[in-house]
Amino acid sequence: MTAFVQHLLDALSVGSTYALLALGLTLVFSVMNLINFAYGLLLVWGGYGACVLVDAGVPFALVVPLCILFVTVLSMAMGRVAFRPFIGAPPITLLITSFGVLLVVQYIAILVFGEKPRVLDVPGFLTGVVATGGLRIPVLQVVTIASGALVVAAFYALLNRTAFGAQLRAAAELPQTARLMGIRPDRVLMIAFAVSGAIAGVVGLLWFAKVGAVTPRSDLEPTLKAFTAIVLGGLGRISGAMLGGLALGAIEVAMNIVLPAGAITYAQAIVFAIVIALLVLRPGGLSGARTEAT
Repeated sequence: MTAFVQHLLDALSVGSTYALLALGLTLVFSVMNLINFAYGLLLVWGGYGACVLVDAGVPFALVVPLCILFVTVLSMAMGRVAFRPFIGAPPITLLITSFGVLLVVQYIAILVFGEKPRVLDVPGFLTGVVATGGLRIPVLQVVTIASGALVVAAFYALLNRTAFGAQLRAAAELPQTARLMGIRPDRVLMIAFAVSGAIAGVVGLLWFAKVGAVTPRSDLEPTLKAFTAIVLGGLGRISGAMLGGLALGAIEVAMNIVLPAGAITYAQAIVFAIVIALLVLRPGGLSGARTEAT
């Protein structure tokens, strides 16, 4: 039983990180039908921001909100400059724009910070382990699960209890009707990029606190995980993104448990094979998604 609880916590920790990644990516997709492949760079810049602030001696309690604010503003700037002019453009135009933004933002990071990894020093308490009832629970794991729950709760409150949330849902579900009701697509898009950026700021801190170092090319893995999670959960559904993230985390943890030591090297390949098999059985994803936000 203790081993089961330990593995469950591991799956929740990994899965909640993937769920938040997928949530941020899905939010913009729901509004603009855009898969933003530059999303992972928001995490990278958040990680670099944290490194700069920590190295400057800023207390970590201030580093967290400052990094989230920085990434939110960066996300909004990205949306305003690169994507807002292409509202209503064909999907291929948005795709090319997304790759262009990725390359530009990545090379700016290379010019500013160089190619060498930059270590993120986190407070000592985050590297500790809590021992209770036969369990050994890393503090960072607890923080990750708690952060995921808080972000999801705040997001659903925003989506269902605010005027901004109503505009987001209307623009995602009935875009033509939303326009006729006076809801401005550009305003909704900026809200989506702001919320998506705030989520990226949180995930970036959690991701690089775990990884330990940031490079300009650290965006590939989180972007790939986010895309896999939203496809697995159901493209275009916010609830599907969360389900896909949790499911992907559970699959990864399960593979690390059941695979023999010699096969661990192939764990990621096996995970993707399982994801493909699930999509063959359920082409709409685990949630049976349509392209809408719910």
